[in-house]
Amino acid sequence: MNKIFDVKAIWEYLPKILEGLPVTLGLTVVAMVLGVVLGFGMAIARIRKIPVLSQFCSVYLSFVRGVPLMVLLYLSYYGIPILLRAVNLEYGTDMNVNMVPAFAFALVAFVVQETAYESEIIRAALLSIDRKEIEAAKSLGMTTLQTMVRVEIPQALVVAIPTFGNQITSLIKGTSLAFMIAVVDIMGKAKIIGGRTLRYFEAYICTAIIYWVCCIIIGFAFKWLEKKVNYRERKEKKDD
Repeated sequence: MNKIFDVKAIWEYLPKILEGLPVTLGLTVVAMVLGVVLGFGMAIARIRKIPVLSQFCSVYLSFVRGVPLMVLLYLSYYGIPILLRAVNLEYGTDMNVNMVPAFAFALVAFVVQETAYESEIIRAALLSIDRKEIEAAKSLGMTTLQTMVRVEIPQALVVAIPTFGNQITSLIKGTSLAFMIAVVDIMGKAKIIGGRTLRYFEAYICTAIIYWVCCIIIGFAFKWLEKKVNYRERKEKKDD
């Protein structure tokens, strides 16, 4: 007689589902890094009100905020192959669309989303800096780049770190949708195992535990980083 709920199955499935962890972490880390880099550029474009680029960023932000992540994933999954085929027809190239891994499609969607969110985090952090400090730095002969590197970015980082922590936690949970476009991550592994054994509940319990532990580790890491940055900031001010 089959058990309604099998605790042993959870421990049996756990190592198998953990095989998808590198994919989940890969998506999270790469999307976060690219999102911060591109988001920083967008934030600067909006703060400096660069013509055309600033307007483009505003439209981009509005679009990403108004479109669910699932839709972005499908747009990437079905849209990029169409774009590559169009390039093949237009320029006579021979790019094999079928060779593009599902991971790449998912990564594009997550980077598109993260760029928008990170740009707002960075913009808010940069705008929180006292303008008098920036003016003081420039009065000492610092260039715009030197002022940004030595004054603005360090102070903005202190403000942004807690929000970055929340965002990366949200991102790692959001990657669970990647299995919808054939990415075999943690959720994808759980789906496959549940389909084979018909023990979906046990498989998803394992998945929940893994995501929970990952979020706890991220939370502790960012709390430590926040304390470290705040301590360094206080020490530098004391030395001044």
